[in-house]
Amino acid sequence: MKSLTKKIYLLDFLLALVGYILFVVMDTIVKKLGDTYHVSQIILVNSLSALLPIFIYIQIRHRWRRIKTANLKIHFIRSVLMFGAMFSFIISVNHLSLVAIYSIVFVMPLLLTMGANFFLNEKVGWRRYTAIIIGFIGVIVSVDPFHESFNKYAYLALLVPVLVSINWLIIKKYGEKENTYSFLIYGKLFLIIFSGIFALKYFVPMTTGDFLLNFNAGLVRGIGMIFILNSARHLPSSLFAPTHYIQIFAGALIGYLVFGDIPTLNNYLGNILIIGAGIYIIIRELTLSKKIVTNSTRPIIIPIKKE
Repeated sequence: MKSLTKKIYLLDFLLALVGYILFVVMDTIVKKLGDTYHVSQIILVNSLSALLPIFIYIQIRHRWRRIKTANLKIHFIRSVLMFGAMFSFIISVNHLSLVAIYSIVFVMPLLLTMGANFFLNEKVGWRRYTAIIIGFIGVIVSVDPFHESFNKYAYLALLVPVLVSINWLIIKKYGEKENTYSFLIYGKLFLIIFSGIFALKYFVPMTTGDFLLNFNAGLVRGIGMIFILNSARHLPSSLFAPTHYIQIFAGALIGYLVFGDIPTLNNYLGNILIIGAGIYIIIRELTLSKKIVTNSTRPIIIPIKKE
């Protein structure tokens, strides 16, 4: 029985890694399209195609009856924040290397820890605040804002973890009566509406190749979400939470292979500090049974597997 459990955990762990790598693949495609098409158009096509695997997933699990909401306002606010985050990310990733932008995005666990302290009245001690400071130092080292080649789009990229953190904290406080399927569907529908409004003004005809590329990026993201959903349902927090850091390594590798971006020594050193600080916070939370960051890495409203 223990052997079977280990095999299931290993499979789910690998699926989580694959899911997050698929997110990087989508980001890579978006980066390639960003020079040619407006952000809203990319988000629109991407969100439409991401619904397909989500629809299939809900159909297979026979969960259409659970597509209901107790608080539509929460979905609206969440979607506004996520639209802003995606908007900022797509513009930024068009001007930054993948490894650089992931260095910035992964400041989110640090922001969540502080936000939970002030917004959710969670107690955060000096050890985790020390880790937060080290993590922020890692971001500064990685993006190197004092170098003459510093790209000012890094400031815009900072909006991504800020908006995503605010989104999670609001949902944690006001939206926990919602279910996973509602978040999946309503979130995408609102994104389609928001991006569609902007796309009416900025839409330009896409070549067949670019359309298929953008459409497939959405499919990849939808499939990645399903892999992560299933893994999050089964894995303990201690195993699931660190899996999202694979995006930093995948971003460095894919960025080099596709765009020729070579990570700098600052990127390596900064990311060591960022990942180290994030993992320390996760370990510390598990020790104290204060799962702020460990829970936030899971899709919303996924039950937390007991350790």
